[in-house]
Amino acid sequence: MSAGPTFVLFSGHNDRAVVALCRFLGGQGLRLAIIASGPGDAIWRTAWRRHVVMSRLNPQLDLALYDAVAQAVGAAGVLCPTTEYMNQFLLDHRAEVESTGLCLTLPAAALYARLTGKLSSQAVVERLTGLCPPPTLPAGGWRAPCVIKPRENIHAGVVRYPLLCLTEEALSQALAGIDPAEWFAQAWVDGQSHYLCAYLARDGDRAWYWQDNLLQQAGGKSMVLARSSDNPGLDVTALLDGLASMGYHGPLMLELIRDSTGALHYIEINPRFWGPLQLALAACPRLLAVFARDAGARLADPPAAACGPHWYAWAHGARDGHCRHYPAATALEPLGPDHPLLHLHDVYAAPDTAALHACH
Repeated sequence: MSAGPTFVLFSGHNDRAVVALCRFLGGQGLRLAIIASGPGDAIWRTAWRRHVVMSRLNPQLDLALYDAVAQAVGAAGVLCPTTEYMNQFLLDHRAEVESTGLCLTLPAAALYARLTGKLSSQAVVERLTGLCPPPTLPAGGWRAPCVIKPRENIHAGVVRYPLLCLTEEALSQALAGIDPAEWFAQAWVDGQSHYLCAYLARDGDRAWYWQDNLLQQAGGKSMVLARSSDNPGLDVTALLDGLASMGYHGPLMLELIRDSTGALHYIEINPRFWGPLQLALAACPRLLAVFARDAGARLADPPAAACGPHWYAWAHGARDGHCRHYPAATALEPLGPDHPLLHLHDVYAAPDTAALHACH
């Protein structure tokens, strides 16, 4: 077992990213400490259960929980950034959490807020890359098809997600459940979704890869099938250099959509590890090595990725309603929930998570 920090993972939230982190960090001989969400946590049905050091009694986040985590870890623990809700709690209570001996890898709270905010991030990305978001609809003039996005991702302790309103009926239903003053609307842009998946270290080191999204759960939820791909036309160096000059460090996933005319539209940034992180292990294993070193681990770069494309799938997630099919999926049709690609590349198909294959 390698000397260095202990990487602390809260399971039961963003499980697919947690498993990918376990596979990389554990495979590198780095110390892991998993905080289970309770007796029903899927982590108990994986080979990674041996790294569970504590199981939570309830989903509440408070400082007493992090005191207990610090004691359970028993060494300098690095909190891995996997969920928006937990990241926000840590940023709000940074000094108190760090006083326990736990280490946060998060950037300054104000910068994190600018990037994670659906509205505030638009000016940052446009300044650094020239890319614009879809047109914003005027207040009182929202019309379907559109996407309603929260001005603040977390409100009254609840994480809020964009609302896809493709019909006037869906728009009316959405408006009935929100305060429009706390949201904004953008015109719906149809086209191919691309993710830039990157890690930017404090010392400027960075690694990234691109993925083409093929299938997505209904309502704009999780991607369930994707593959590694080429850059669709973004100046990644300018983006990352600009973010570094602002003081940003950490993981980030940026989504773009290329419309039928070939124009690229900025959608959002998530400054935390993303659900399809498993793709990094095949497409760009150096990305997680940069993260681990940035957190204080000592390790060399893993072998370079083999030639792609590399695939990511979440078989069980594909059963959740009617998936959105992106243009890049056309050549693979018909792409139903039982398509061989979904099972062959299921994030849980490996021996360490075989009990979860196609059922979690």
